Amino acid sequence: MNQVFVEAKKLLLNPSIKLLYNFAEGMNVPLFLVGGSVRDLFLKRSTHDFDFTLASDAIKFANAFAVSINAPFIQLEEKPATARVIANYSTVGNNHLTMDFAQYRAPTLEEDLQLRDLTINAMAIPLNSLLRSGQPELIDPCDGESDLANQILKFPSEEVILHDPLRMLRIFRFAAQLDFQITQESKSYIHKHHYRLSEVSKERIRDEFLKILNTKNSIEYLHEMLNIGLLTQILPEIKELDDFKQAIINFEDNTIPDELSQYKSEIDFYMGEEFGADVTRNALIKLSLLLNDNIDVSDLLCLSRKAIKFTETVIEGFRFLQKSHLTENEIVNFLRICHTELWGVLMFSAAIDPNLTHQFKRIVDTYFHHFLPIVKQGRLITGKDIIRKFQVREGKEVGEILKLIEDKQFYGEIKTRAEAFAVVETLIHQYRE
Repeated sequence: MNQVFVEAKKLLLNPSIKLLYNFAEGMNVPLFLVGGSVRDLFLKRSTHDFDFTLASDAIKFANAFAVSINAPFIQLEEKPATARVIANYSTVGNNHLTMDFAQYRAPTLEEDLQLRDLTINAMAIPLNSLLRSGQPELIDPCDGESDLANQILKFPSEEVILHDPLRMLRIFRFAAQLDFQITQESKSYIHKHHYRLSEVSKERIRDEFLKILNTKNSIEYLHEMLNIGLLTQILPEIKELDDFKQAIINFEDNTIPDELSQYKSEIDFYMGEEFGADVTRNALIKLSLLLNDNIDVSDLLCLSRKAIKFTETVIEGFRFLQKSHLTENEIVNFLRICHTELWGVLMFSAAIDPNLTHQFKRIVDTYFHHFLPIVKQGRLITGKDIIRKFQVREGKEVGEILKLIEDKQFYGEIKTRAEAFAVVETLIHQYRE
């Protein structure tokens, strides 16, 4: 514990935390570092997000503090009163520190902590105790310190599930992220109340579920969730995982197949791109492996249009690759369908059927040496070019001609504007005959 308090004391070296300490002392407001912030100190995890709690007037206190340091203020909730202050704020880069302030949900701090989701998130440290010469005080009514040391997860009580059924999913998320074990007692609570997950909004369920999928060994936890009745509350049509298990294991154990190893830097960049709040391509590929076009995810998980398009593209691309041997033109057609998500399609396909990887070299060579240069080149001609040069009216025929020109360009049959106009002239004569 001594090392934890050494780390806790270091918080006051942060200028924003020091300003907060001075402000709270000046206002004579007892302020407590709480929840995940204390847990992360024990786990020695660096963070830029801090949670604080206070007995009353949390929104008023947070707003006054934000004004005092000229920082953005956001009111998050009314019950319990919760607000956010973003300190060290900069419009350039990610130079900020987030501080959330929540009001007690019970008459005392100890009672408030007992209402939290997990024992390991039910600890608090008085901010003013960090300046004491001895050890800072740890308030731990649920013995979360021991649970952290023993790497176990449990609810402070059965009642916390009834207060917010999403906590049944959160405990699995923490188990997957921390590689901790859920106690048998907590599993029995989930089995008893799993049906209550339907009371939670789809958006909140989606966010927690995708975080589980984004972990390295998610299949282990998906199995537990299925056995306990929780997974079918999220995806009702999944009654067993045998059809999906090996594909997910393949993806988790060998995300980038050997045939794509030379493109690791490009794939790492692709997988690391921001895809939306708490949404990663890694999680969406696993979701696609689970669904494989069997379930309307847009309705069940309220995914964004961008995320839905991704799942549709990887599944459609996989179906295309299932042909025994692709011709060069078929590879081009495949790339036209999914080139923006090429790496995702290939990794998804390799996870389902590793035998498909024998075609990957031809596909990637065609992509870099033939397809991508044409994409960068852009259209050889436009509809306006056709209308102006050949004195034709805008309409269906012009659209059909443009499609044929684009096909010939991608198939390598024409490469210049002159060749494109020559083809157009022939096509227009055919339309007029």
